[in-house]
Order: sequence, then structure tokens, then C-alpha cells
Amino acid sequence: MDMKKTLIALGLCLCVGLGFTACEEKSTPVRGEGYSIESARCFMEMARRAMDGTQPTDEDWRALFATEGYHTFFQVWNWTDSTEWQRNIRTGFDLAFNPARKAQLDSIVARPLGEESSFEDFFTYNFYLTKQRFEELDKFIHTADFDQIMKQAHERVLQFLPAGADTLDLPPMMCYYLAFDPEGRTGNGIIFYDYNSAFEDGPEGLVNGMAHELHHQYMGLLFENRFKRDSDDAALMALVRNQMEGAADLINKGTMPTDKLGAYGPDIVKMYNDDYFDSPNVLRQLDSLTCGYLAGTLDVKQYQAAAECAHFEGHTTGDYMVFLIRDQLGMQAVIDCLADFPAFVLRYNEAARKVGTYVFSDTFVQHVDSVCTGLQTEG
Repeated sequence: MDMKKTLIALGLCLCVGLGFTACEEKSTPVRGEGYSIESARCFMEMARRAMDGTQPTDEDWRALFATEGYHTFFQVWNWTDSTEWQRNIRTGFDLAFNPARKAQLDSIVARPLGEESSFEDFFTYNFYLTKQRFEELDKFIHTADFDQIMKQAHERVLQFLPAGADTLDLPPMMCYYLAFDPEGRTGNGIIFYDYNSAFEDGPEGLVNGMAHELHHQYMGLLFENRFKRDSDDAALMALVRNQMEGAADLINKGTMPTDKLGAYGPDIVKMYNDDYFDSPNVLRQLDSLTCGYLAGTLDVKQYQAAAECAHFEGHTTGDYMVFLIRDQLGMQAVIDCLADFPAFVLRYNEAARKVGTYVFSDTFVQHVDSVCTGLQTEG
């Protein structure tokens, strides 16, 4: 999967909801407990000046990227090229807010965002939306109760976790609202949420998107409680990603196939749905690679392909597994096997037999159980 598809996959945990009606007239602090809107406000001020005829200088851009949100993003996502990200943000801004480039902008926004779009186009389209709804967004970023959104997300996520999860020692979670491509991302206990996408998600969608990210953090704590050490087993890695995203997607997606994925065009929606429906073949491949490795017909390097049997970082294949368990065995069956991967495979098999879809082999089931049992003892 290329860089653009990978970034799409990482961000698709966030879904679009209803339009956002901001709170009554009040001023939201630039930074509160668990959030910061400093970067978004600075971007909006720069956009306002550009709309009034003053384009940003190099010094303006340095000041924007030095704000806490952007600075943290470029540090946390250190596997990305921050220079490329900054270039895409600057180019997208110029296309969206510079009247001299209107013809080029019109050409980009006239076609849906899809596989053929350049990564730069995603920024341009998002900033174009900012310009189209500038006053609404400006009110949103200055008056929405971001502290309350985070509190509601903490309450929401507990509905999708085992009893007693609220006693886990969850580290403080920070969300930075930025302007970049139409996505949300999380890393090292920090959420980065595009403020334009946050506006589109609406109050309930934004709470659910935050709860999705919090679910990942709780899952990390559940892993730590169950396992004494880490594993590089390829099959287990796929199962971890599938359960992580599938279980979190129950909060802010809930049904598949989908007819909308944020700002993405119909070809990406179709690609996403097609991959979801192809999940039985992906799981069959996961099983086959594992059995081949155990039988000695595949070496360790070949077996590593099993880790890739979590498509879209687990959002499609994981949804298939988790949603099937929920639909056939109930929500509690999903919750009861969180971070318990032998149970996850058994529950999936039970649900799969009910509908006649792919069932993991006994060899695969036994392998997962053996690996996990070993991880529960001290190394």
C-alpha cells in the first residue's frame, strides 16, 4: 500500500455525521484540559487575512508550524517527512485562498477525491471547504465546548469496554485541532483532528470519533494486563490490528458497507467496501500462511506476509470479524474477548459457522492459543 493509501487507512476511523451547531456565544479557551485549538485558530486568522488580500509570508508559516499542535504533530509522526507535510499545507492553502490560482483550484475541486488524486489535492480540497464555510467554522472553533466533547467521549467509550475499565490507569489524552487533510490520527496517546472534519462530524460524530481513539488507549492497557511480554508473531499481529480497529469502529461506524467516507470520492468508498466484502479471502490467506509456516513449507520471511492480513490497518478486515461477532453473538461477546485473541478467534468461528462464511482451521486456532499462552508468562 502506498503512502497516500496508508494515510487514508490510518485516518478512516473518523466518520462524517450531522452539521455542527456551535454553543451559544461564548469564548472557548485556546487550550483546556485535554485539548488545544491554538493551531486551528492561527490557521483561520491566516486564512482571513488571505481572503482580505494579504497572503502569508514565510515568517507567518514558521509561526503557524511552531504552534503547539503542529509542532507536536511533526514530532510524534516522525516516520513522515515533515517537510513534505508543510509543503502540502502551504500549497493547498495557496490554491484555496490565492485568487490568482482560482482556475487551478476549480479544476481540482471539480472531481471527487480518489485514488488518482495527488496527496496535495486532499489538502487543497479541505482548505477549499474551509473557505466555503469560513464564518461557520470560525464560530465553531471559537465557541464549541471542546472540554465537554472530551468528557462525553470518556463516558461513551466505557460502553464498549469490559466492566471495571474505568479503574484502569489511563494516561491523560490530548487532542490537537489542526488544519491539514480531512482526517484524524492518533499516536503516542495524542489525537490530531482536522478541525474542518470535526465540524462536519457534528457533536455526536465528534464525541464518537474521540471515543474511538480513547478505545485504542484502553486496549493498550488491557494488553498490558494480560500479556507479560511482546510478540512478533505475524498472525497475532494481524489479529491485534483487526480487533483494535474493528472494536473501536463499533463506536463511530457500526454498520458496513458504508456509503460515505468523509471527503473521499465514490471510487475510494467502493474500494473500501469491496475490501470489506473480500475479508473471507483475506482471513483464508492468514490461515494458509500460518499453516504453511507451521508445516515448514514457508520460511519466517514468507510468513511475515500474514501480518498484512489486516487491510486498511484493520478497518475493513477487522470490521468484518468484529461486526460478525456482534451481529451473531451479541455485543457482550465482542467485549468479553477484547485483548483475548484465542477467544476472539473462537467467537469469530462460532459466528462464521452461523452464516456460512470462512472458518479458521484447528491448526490456526491452536497456534494463536499457543502463542498467547506463552506471552502470559514472564520471559
